[in-house]
Amino acid sequence: MAVCYERLWELLAKKNMKKIELQHRSGISGNILAKLGRNEYISMQSVEKICMALNCTIDEIMSFKDN
Repeated sequence: MAVCYERLWELLAKKNMKKIELQHRSGISGNILAKLGRNEYISMQSVEKICMALNCTIDEIMSFKDN
């Protein structure tokens, strides 16, 4: 299983928000943003920050896919 953040990018597009705006609103670092872009695991704390900034739930920003 691998983590996938396609839902996050779709949500950002729907909200007409750029990645850098997400970074500023949520308080995540550029490193976390880069990990998201590479579909790498991030901490639950970072996931919580993103969800709070976007007013959404975890299943709206990430999913798991078979390798």
